Amino acid sequence: MILRSNNLARILPHNIGVTELNDYTCLHILTLSFFSDMKKNAQTRPTQPEKKTTANDVAPATPQATAVPAPEGKKLFDEDLLKKIFFGSLIAMLVITLVCGFNVGFNSDEIELNNYGKANLAYYMSAGKDTTLNTDYYKLLKYYGNAYEMLAAGTNKILHTDKGPNEFNVRHSISQIMAIVGLLFTGLIARKFSKSWSTSIFAVWLLYLTPPFMGHFLFNTRDIPFYAGYVTTLYFIICFLEELPTPTWKTSAWLMLAAAFTTNIRIGGVLLYFYLGLFGLVWLMSNKELMAASLKNAKDIALKLLVVIPGGLILVILTWPTMLKKPSAMLDALGIANKFPLKVNINFEGSAIDSLHLPLHYIPKYMLVTVPLFVLACIVAGIVLFFTNIKRSNPRLGALLLFSIFFPVVYAVYAGTPLYSSWRHFLFVFPGLCVFGAMALDRLFSASSKLPVQLAMGAVCIAAMVRPVAFCMRNNPFEYCYFNELAGDFKTAYLNYDNDYWEISVKQGVDWLIENEKLAEKKDTTVIASNASVFIDYYVKHNYPKVKIKTVQSGYTMRNSNFWTYGVFNSLFLKPEYLENYFPPPHIHAIDIDHIPVTTILKDTVRLDWKANVALRNAQHVVADSLYKEYIRTTKDDNVGLYAYMAVSKGSLNMNDDAVKLATKALEYHLSPLIDYNAYCALGIAYANKKQWQLSIESLKKAQMVMPKEMAAPDIMRQVIAAKRMSGQ
Repeated sequence: MILRSNNLARILPHNIGVTELNDYTCLHILTLSFFSDMKKNAQTRPTQPEKKTTANDVAPATPQATAVPAPEGKKLFDEDLLKKIFFGSLIAMLVITLVCGFNVGFNSDEIELNNYGKANLAYYMSAGKDTTLNTDYYKLLKYYGNAYEMLAAGTNKILHTDKGPNEFNVRHSISQIMAIVGLLFTGLIARKFSKSWSTSIFAVWLLYLTPPFMGHFLFNTRDIPFYAGYVTTLYFIICFLEELPTPTWKTSAWLMLAAAFTTNIRIGGVLLYFYLGLFGLVWLMSNKELMAASLKNAKDIALKLLVVIPGGLILVILTWPTMLKKPSAMLDALGIANKFPLKVNINFEGSAIDSLHLPLHYIPKYMLVTVPLFVLACIVAGIVLFFTNIKRSNPRLGALLLFSIFFPVVYAVYAGTPLYSSWRHFLFVFPGLCVFGAMALDRLFSASSKLPVQLAMGAVCIAAMVRPVAFCMRNNPFEYCYFNELAGDFKTAYLNYDNDYWEISVKQGVDWLIENEKLAEKKDTTVIASNASVFIDYYVKHNYPKVKIKTVQSGYTMRNSNFWTYGVFNSLFLKPEYLENYFPPPHIHAIDIDHIPVTTILKDTVRLDWKANVALRNAQHVVADSLYKEYIRTTKDDNVGLYAYMAVSKGSLNMNDDAVKLATKALEYHLSPLIDYNAYCALGIAYANKKQWQLSIESLKKAQMVMPKEMAAPDIMRQVIAAKRMSGQ
């Protein structure tokens, strides 16, 4: 008896190199310099006296702790020139970012956020009459902050670019400017430690030359605005505390605006109000004179705190429609942020995991393998320097900065917050780390008064950054995909970690396809399959309005199941072992990062694989088997995603050993529930044909567990049980 798959058919797929030596050499120099300095107890350079602001009848506070000093040494430039270099650096960074970030592309998530910004803007422009935000499309998205989205939508509206090809370029330009603003305030925070612009210069360049940080400047409109708001708010918190017992209205107003803006980008910004309260208490309790003076001026301080905290939260509510309708929704937003119901497949340390089951070291490990080694060395040296010189440091300021760095990460890990896409959700903590790294560099360059020594140290530091800078120059706009020596080269990291998780390479693939395949000249509609079909559909309609296309959403492993002529597939979400063995497929072009394909463009005008699937759905097993064989012979596309369907065909033709082999191979990868379902059904058919009844029944039970609502497996099960009875077993 040969069991066939007619019922199954209906559910079928509709050693260290030169650069590395430089990194380690610089780490060695840093270590020797700092620990030698601590042993010698070198004299510290004099610091500029701090200005005090006092009010009438308010006792002056005891002077704040001095900033971290550095050993006396000769500076190459005076402070006025250093200040000009700092602001000149920011201008240069802005120009580079705007140029490198122009027309880099976007993804489907940003399309949703852009629509969300438009819906929020429409709500206010219609005085609350527009109800777009009430639709299911925004069921979860409405709890996502809208400050940046509404700003971008409003800017596009004013510039009349909201419907043209430059809509996302405008969005990105705003984010890019915010990125540089974040660098500005990082530098200002750094200067509060040393009172020298040199520390500020080191801090911003450490940040900017870290590819996985700077790379997000180009297009990340989610995390970059939050980082900019977070750092800006931290700066004004520090200013407010330093101005006690008489904080100014100017500082209070800026603090209110910065905190409100940050919270209205991401609800986690409410932590900043907690920081203000916590460190306000630390500031006062650590200085009795300041406490006494602040108590005498309590009314004025309380009034300004009312402006900053309740005033800031009210501003958040007024500018966030969901909160405006229901202020208690702020608590709902916090709950959703902590337990965001999104399961994302992740490639981490060479294993396939998901965002709901991350190891505790996910964030630290990603930072360890993506931040340049030289930058890591500076950060470690700076933190060690801070603690070993705690008596000569500003412990309160350092404690605030360290808390703002580590508390969010520890809290997210403890709360089990779903995370994905490397450490992009924690870009906002990295500036604080680089401030400590900058202090280490400032100490290093101040350790010697000899100009040749300082120039030599500068040359070593520059050499240590050659590798990451060269990667950026080779791979724009994929700077954010950088991995350091600890992860190996990109080819090694590519198999062990997610890389182009923003799918920026898809845009380049579409541009190449339209230009080189002359799609604009085709009269008929071109069908394009992709795992980024939403982006392609939107992008082509807005940038190539004359090109006639139809997009089909298709996972890479399921690409044989849909009809298309061209395919544009990114490697995102592919399991490591599948990525290594089956990607890329035969293709006409690929978008590479360091010569490794991350997006491929496929062309197939014959589509024997699709015709084989059609034949299988119609129970034409001989035809299907013949077409599968011919497809693999002519295309050399040995896609394991096809194996489950080929196994069904083989089993239905009583080619049982081949069916078992193909189905077993397909199940090694667990590519999708549908593929697993068909593989188990194929095993059920093949084992039944071989009269191995128990194995057949077990396979069919597994199929039902994978997709319990499908009826093919139960139908086959009934045939198997009947055949078993007829055999007398």
